[in-house]
Amino acid sequence: MIFDDLSKDVLSDAYFNQLYKILLKNIVSIELLIDNPSPINEKQLVHLLRFSDILSNSTSNSNRNIAYRIVALLSPNYKDNPIFKTYSTAILTKLGNFPAIKNLQHNVELPFVREIEKVVKKEIQKIPGTEDQFFTDSQYDLFERLRDSNFYSFSGPTSMGKSFIFKTFIREKINGGDLGNFVVVVPTRALINQFSFEIKGELKNLIEDFDYKVITNSTVNNDDKEEILKRYIFVMTPERLLSYISNKDNPVINYLFVDEAHKLASEKDYRSITMYLSIEKSLKKYKELKIYFASPNVSNPGTFLELFQKSSRKTFSTIESPVTQNLFFVDLLLGSVSYYNDGTKYNFEDISVDKYSTSNEIIYGIGNSTSNVIYCNSVENTINKAKDFMDYLKRSAIGSQKMNYQVDDLILEIRKMIHSDYYLAECLEFGVAFHFGNLPQVIRNKVEKLFKEGKIKYLFCTSTLLEGVNLPAKNIFILSNKKHKSIMSKIDFWNLAGRAGRLNYELFGNVFCIKEESKDWKNTKVLDGKSTTDLQVNVTHQLDKNQKNIEQLLSEKQIDSPEAEKEVLKYIANIISIDSFEQNDDYTSPVINKLFKDGKMDVLAKAQESVKGLSVPFEVLNNNQSIMVRQQNNVYEFIVGSQSYEEKIQLPSEINYNNSLAALELLHDKYNWSINESNKDIANRNSLKYYALLVNQWINGQSLSEMINSALHFHETNNIKLMFYQNGIRVFEPYNKSKRHINKIINNLISDVENVVRYKLEKYFNNYHALLVAVLGENKAGTNWNIFLEYGTRDTVAIYLQNMGFSRHVSSTLLKNFKDVFNIKDGKLISIDRKKLINQVINGSPEYDEVMMLL
Repeated sequence: MIFDDLSKDVLSDAYFNQLYKILLKNIVSIELLIDNPSPINEKQLVHLLRFSDILSNSTSNSNRNIAYRIVALLSPNYKDNPIFKTYSTAILTKLGNFPAIKNLQHNVELPFVREIEKVVKKEIQKIPGTEDQFFTDSQYDLFERLRDSNFYSFSGPTSMGKSFIFKTFIREKINGGDLGNFVVVVPTRALINQFSFEIKGELKNLIEDFDYKVITNSTVNNDDKEEILKRYIFVMTPERLLSYISNKDNPVINYLFVDEAHKLASEKDYRSITMYLSIEKSLKKYKELKIYFASPNVSNPGTFLELFQKSSRKTFSTIESPVTQNLFFVDLLLGSVSYYNDGTKYNFEDISVDKYSTSNEIIYGIGNSTSNVIYCNSVENTINKAKDFMDYLKRSAIGSQKMNYQVDDLILEIRKMIHSDYYLAECLEFGVAFHFGNLPQVIRNKVEKLFKEGKIKYLFCTSTLLEGVNLPAKNIFILSNKKHKSIMSKIDFWNLAGRAGRLNYELFGNVFCIKEESKDWKNTKVLDGKSTTDLQVNVTHQLDKNQKNIEQLLSEKQIDSPEAEKEVLKYIANIISIDSFEQNDDYTSPVINKLFKDGKMDVLAKAQESVKGLSVPFEVLNNNQSIMVRQQNNVYEFIVGSQSYEEKIQLPSEINYNNSLAALELLHDKYNWSINESNKDIANRNSLKYYALLVNQWINGQSLSEMINSALHFHETNNIKLMFYQNGIRVFEPYNKSKRHINKIINNLISDVENVVRYKLEKYFNNYHALLVAVLGENKAGTNWNIFLEYGTRDTVAIYLQNMGFSRHVSSTLLKNFKDVFNIKDGKLISIDRKKLINQVINGSPEYDEVMMLL
């Protein structure tokens, strides 16, 4: 095309590059509040806009991004300039960026041909089911390809709105009479409520009109005829999807959407294998299943389709973004700043950042009038940095920054629900908060809501943002280039950086990578080159990379690998064993298919050898692939040999501390946790007393504050030492009732409930019950503790409320304080008096928020 040739000429033109560098230098000065910008005169302004207009007509995503960047970076100084108004409207129309046009609020009349183009484009790109919303060009292009496909994989920048595409797709299908059941798979629990609340809010009328129900757990009440007749939109983690699939009576799934599909490629993430498994089992069970993958910044999205033996041609990938990002690297040790644009580094030697001596000064100086996310690489660092920033505000005499009653209400709620000395409550007094995946759902939801509303200005975060939690901000400050202890990958970095800039609020966002200590940002490769990357799916990549270790594991031999990698390889080896065990001429799993295709017959031979002599039923193995086959077989044989002593092998219906401890000791011995589990938690038999305490409290519905107070008392009476890191060295301190120690115990407990009780132990209890059923039958298998561990209660009505989307805390509070609004019969919830309940709950309370959203 002629405009592609013209664009090449523009990008190689010395005068354009001179003007462009001036523009970038300007934005560095403006956004870092440094008073030495290079002024752009009206002649240069017109020339830059003309260059932008040419680039906007290109078919290249990269060229179109530069066109948009020019408009965005000119907007702070020239948004009222008549020439800028006309050019920017024409350029943004050409790009199909209607949110940016709306944001600028330019009411200008374009030349006739361009005005016609604008009207036609808006008519074509109007979003189905909306009044005044329009797709961007890339969104429209994707949606047109997606709507008539039975499988598809697409990738785009974080700000492209991939989950929005999913929701629009669901809306159109239902409106068009395709009344199937939809599943959206999200990588973590932290994302479940966000996505389900969005669906309930944005598709509310549709859900009511077509009798759909939004479910976030794996349980559908098959005893209720009305429930069976309903249609469903599920939002589930891979673990919950696997649980759903294992129940043969659950309704069929017609559509499966995999959000954050790049998690399939996370090499050291054990849950990447669970995500693979949940998709593979879904495709195997539901032969007509339509599947769609969404991922950020992936240049080869077809790899997900290839893994599951679909055509890789059904793909879409773009780097075009409706919001642009300024990427700054600020080196406080050298007092210098660099600007990165599409992988090109611009150094401005005459711009100094000597006015800033700490990251706190930068965060406050730049971010005091807008929304800011500050990324830290671990929970501990996130809390410490938030507290340190709060202390900086105190020392600087900036003073308490309580913004309104809603923040005050949240502070009171935290002190009541968690503890009066929890750091988050104190931080909020200064408009500062921290956020991580294991925070109680009620608190996390409220923090997210108040941040989006601008009532919290500074949000310190862990990698929950990388999991897809939707918290865009004007500024993203990245204090470490690590995720936990590993260097952040390019895809994770750009997934994080892509959250800078809020669509409909601003044309661009800022990403400040800050080097404050010599140990930080030793490697800046992630800033260079393209923002997209090629991915290799973890399960098949490990087959190529670690074949010998997998063979060792199949032969029941130990391997010398880091703990995280070892867990992943054990999981893959187990999947190979179970998949090789199945004899099915109609279906071959992707893993077995790859081994055949690559001629790795030695691996297959060892896998088949590993399952010889197993007596455990295949169906149990197939539904519990994360637990080693020999572990399951040993437990199965123990149950078979002990079946005449039913009461000794059943899990008791009465759940107290002693029974919890006995159950954990039984599972520890029979599953051989001392060898097969991590020394950090349940491998150590001495730790079972602590976990028995948590299991008993959690299942019996104790509140989090009660559990915390109990843990504090336990540490005090037993003189327990707490472990901290100082300069990378572990230090142990006796519990002394200080705020620091109280917060350490609280965060340890929250983590243990989520990662051990609700994840690891739940998995083993579920498997043990499945083995009991296989031997004794459903009626004699006893109580299934797995369900109680998942929901944190034994109350069937509280479980039902959680299935509706209510948090554990709110469901418990409602049943305790507002029982008169519930019609309960034989332990089942028949109906809720919504009007009466709304009149009774306090406006702004967590109960009120969830009732208004869910009922």
